[in-house]
Amino acid sequence: MKGLTTSWKAFRTACIVQLILVAFKGMFSFREVFIQNNALVGFINIIAYALVFIFVYHGLSMLNYNYPDVPLSPKQKRWFNILYLINFILIAFLFAQIINNWWMARFVFDLGTFNASKAAWLYGSALFSISWFIFIIHFVFLAGMFKLRRAIHENTINTWYDQFDQKP
Repeated sequence: MKGLTTSWKAFRTACIVQLILVAFKGMFSFREVFIQNNALVGFINIIAYALVFIFVYHGLSMLNYNYPDVPLSPKQKRWFNILYLINFILIAFLFAQIINNWWMARFVFDLGTFNASKAAWLYGSALFSISWFIFIIHFVFLAGMFKLRRAIHENTINTWYDQFDQKP
């Protein structure tokens, strides 16, 4: 990877962490389809986490294959635009997941719960923290994707100008 700065390496690491967390929540939602009475909520969760996963994967592939100056194809641009808009809507979904898990906060920060059942405390704190991590990392990811798309576009344009400005 030529030209990959430390900030883009950190962005790639955040993408990989986001992929793992979103895949975990997607599998957890898949399990909820079979356990809970309302399977529609599980399917909505699966679709939402799948869209987040696809966008993060698309961003990771753009970083690996198009950065710093390989232009995006029209298909890549179209998918980026569609997924970017959908993921702004999914911010509301991820925030709703935090609000839905907010009731666990009192058990996570209570030492009596920790002493009573460590397994239940660990399960509750994992669900609570994963929702927060996904939400925060997704904000960072959306900002990073905007900067990545802009950097690829600027580097491509500069390469084209440099190509025609050279004298033989």
